[in-house]
Amino acid sequence: MCKKIVWLLVSIVLLIGLSPTAFSQDLKVAVLAPRGELKAGARWQAFGEYLSKELGKQVTIVPLPPSRVIEAAASKKIDFLLSHAPHTVYVQEKLSANLMATLNTKVGPRFGGVIIAKKGSGISSARDLQGKNVMSLKFKAAAGAYIFQTFHLVQKGIDPHKDFASLKVGKKQDDLVLAVKNGLIDAAFIRSGLLENMQREGKIKLDDFAIVDNRNNDGFPLLHSTALYPEWCFSALPHVAGEDIDRVSSALFKITPDMSAANKARIEGFVRPVPLDGIKQALKTLRIAPYSG
Repeated sequence: MCKKIVWLLVSIVLLIGLSPTAFSQDLKVAVLAPRGELKAGARWQAFGEYLSKELGKQVTIVPLPPSRVIEAAASKKIDFLLSHAPHTVYVQEKLSANLMATLNTKVGPRFGGVIIAKKGSGISSARDLQGKNVMSLKFKAAAGAYIFQTFHLVQKGIDPHKDFASLKVGKKQDDLVLAVKNGLIDAAFIRSGLLENMQREGKIKLDDFAIVDNRNNDGFPLLHSTALYPEWCFSALPHVAGEDIDRVSSALFKITPDMSAANKARIEGFVRPVPLDGIKQALKTLRIAPYSG
């Protein structure tokens, strides 16, 4: 009997001495996949491996198209979210998510939207889009391929849903670019940096496109048509343990440009959260969730 009691006490001491992370589950990080889930999975694989090593537990990257992000967050299918600012505003205000960091790229922690047309089409300004066939990603769900451009146009007195001949929805931003290139549509909404990436990949030539309302007076080096907004944000869902949040946060801010996790993801690392005031104004004006009521 005494031996049983001794072993019971030893077991209790050992259990108390173990770190809480020994009992916590593996973590899932959802990553926005505007160019398709396969591309996103390949891009962020090394990032997931880095987090797994830093935390000492499996961190799985879950690439999601824009339309599936909110459902995954609300149903607790994911633990952390790396996505655009509109998604971040939603999970903050509706799900009480914790904004941890903003993605930093080679051009900084902000990006914009681009409205492209085929060179020689005569489309160069917002007014030229009236009566034209245009394509974006899913309405109200895509930041750099719908929300930024729609807010930009509304500020100029143009309603894409009323003033265009049509506003169609594509599945991937690459498809939108190729549709303009091949003359299938007149114009398209895409995020800044995509044209430059596709040219590096040998898929297009920048000279084949015209940039509608081209901006070059704010020091941002990439082609863009709209104002600039915070880059993708890294958030923790409210069910995640505080210790996991602290350890992931520490790992994020350790990333440097020379690391494999940064190189393969084409990022510089992460910075402290960039204010979301501008995107909140856009969402309120367009009555997009969480301000759609």
